[in-house]
Amino acid sequence: MKTKLAIVSVLLIAFAGSGYWFLHRPAKLLETDTIVLADFTNTTGDGEFEGSLHEALRVALAQSPFLNLASDEKLRDTLRILGGSTDDALTPFLARKICEHVGAKAYIAGGIIKSSDGYVVSLDATTCATDKSLAHAESEAGRKDQVVHALGTTASALRKKLGEVQASIGKFDYPLERATTFSLTALQAYSQGRKIVREKGDLEALPSFKKALELDSGFALTHSAIAVSYYNLNQTALAGEEIRQAFEAASRQTTRDRLHITTLYYDLGTGDVQKAIESYKEWARLYPRDDIALGNLSSEYFLLGDYEQAANSARDALRLDPDSAAWYENYSTALIALLRLDEAQSVLNDAFSRKLDDAAMHSNVYDLAFLRGDASMMHQEVAWSIGKPGGEDTLLASQADTEAFAGRLKKARELSRRAVESAQKASLAEPAAIWQGMAALREAAFGNLDEARKAGENILKIAPESRDAQTIAALVFARAGDAKRAQAILDDLRARYVSNTVVQAVWLPTIRAQSELLKHNPTRAIELLEPVTPYERGQLIGNISSSCLVPVYLRGEAYLAMKQGPLALAEFQKIADSRGIIGNCWSGPLARLGQARAYALSGHASASRTAYQEFFTLWKDADPNIPVLKQGKAEYAKLK
Repeated sequence: MKTKLAIVSVLLIAFAGSGYWFLHRPAKLLETDTIVLADFTNTTGDGEFEGSLHEALRVALAQSPFLNLASDEKLRDTLRILGGSTDDALTPFLARKICEHVGAKAYIAGGIIKSSDGYVVSLDATTCATDKSLAHAESEAGRKDQVVHALGTTASALRKKLGEVQASIGKFDYPLERATTFSLTALQAYSQGRKIVREKGDLEALPSFKKALELDSGFALTHSAIAVSYYNLNQTALAGEEIRQAFEAASRQTTRDRLHITTLYYDLGTGDVQKAIESYKEWARLYPRDDIALGNLSSEYFLLGDYEQAANSARDALRLDPDSAAWYENYSTALIALLRLDEAQSVLNDAFSRKLDDAAMHSNVYDLAFLRGDASMMHQEVAWSIGKPGGEDTLLASQADTEAFAGRLKKARELSRRAVESAQKASLAEPAAIWQGMAALREAAFGNLDEARKAGENILKIAPESRDAQTIAALVFARAGDAKRAQAILDDLRARYVSNTVVQAVWLPTIRAQSELLKHNPTRAIELLEPVTPYERGQLIGNISSSCLVPVYLRGEAYLAMKQGPLALAEFQKIADSRGIIGNCWSGPLARLGQARAYALSGHASASRTAYQEFFTLWKDADPNIPVLKQGKAEYAKLK
């Protein structure tokens, strides 16, 4: 189950305090009126103006707390409903037709012509119902490199003519050439990247975004767009570096974009969950009709394991933008975690009916099928993914987990190998390392320690700078008995991620607790795991549900080592009660074995036999030489 972030898309933006500014003004538009942004008409013959000026105008108008622009996603989806193609130019004629479907009051169309003195940039706001002019503004640019500045000036003039008061314009009117870029070609590449994200996904969009940065390395919006794409592709280390660069380019951001980048910086850069949540809440307060703030906030609640709040935030974001694939994915992921499976299926069906389709949705369909025991659907989703970069590796890794869940470890190993190779083929180093890490951790949990150590070495070879890769490797080494190697990685993580909540508050104490267990110090392990409790149900690796409730599982093992049967049973029961969170993770079946051991310690022989038998039934087709299975059978024989 993957969670998603999104790039700012501009959907129904409203400013909480704007009523003060706009009270008693002779407005031609109301704050609640929606506006459709048509494409630019370019008669200059210069191809660099195609797409670039439309994107710049979107940024110029988006900083206004008064104007409510329908998102590009909404416009293109409506265009499909009307029988058009997403590649069709959004002419004034089409814009007016779209108005009827999105309930817009007006549309804004731009144009640029060549003049004897240079260029003339014009903007026209027209009512949708009567096709009458609401306002017109234009500016001249003597040179091509002055066109973006002229467009910003024109947009400000149009805002005033539409009724926005000067106090608002003065506060939210950052020079457009600084908020975007002086390079029309870079703007064009950035615009193309955003279009590709909507239509084909994050991986395909990266070349366009990177091209924009080659032309203007300080283009802050492009850095933030790449950060979001990397996050959605599980490339969290790269995402953190990109958002850091965006954050440092503070002098090149509008107020709204700065707010967006700051929240992402806390989210992806420093990893300070509480600051990220506070920032997203502030953003949502100032812009209560902005879906991005609420949708991205839902991803933070996944880290905390607060799936109710995650579901509520994603649902509210979806109400504001019912055409965002990311929010369907977040909402369905939260519903699956809450075991509201029929609702999750309905959400995914709604997304597919809107022609929204990407790997994360299919991953969620797979997870639903697993929880329902629908093997045919699981195989269907894996088949769908073959040959799809970013999809194939994810679904192969899921299938590997399913095989391991039933004890079919040889099959799981082969599927994990294919998942790693698929991710590497698509240049997705961090996902490749994560799939290798999940396989290694599985081997360690099943008792194959030599195999786990070898796989642990491969994790770091694949993505040596990845925080998540280092985290999993440290946990693997700690469980496999290589305490020295685990400690070296922990020291590096502690120094490099001083503000990261998940690293400092969860993984450092959890991995140390694992080391203490191997040193036969279960009491110390329990002490280390105590402060982890608030985060133990969270999605703690990348943006996938792959924590497997590791802190809970280790706490259960610690209580077993302390001969505290009832306390151990309570921990393993947490895992049994969290099917929607752990899905097909290895901790699911091993928690049943843990329950059997806990019952035996508590003197409940009959309950213990039943729990052992349930584990053996689940692993009826398991590879017979798995150490933990052989150990369980030996324990059961003694119990009888």
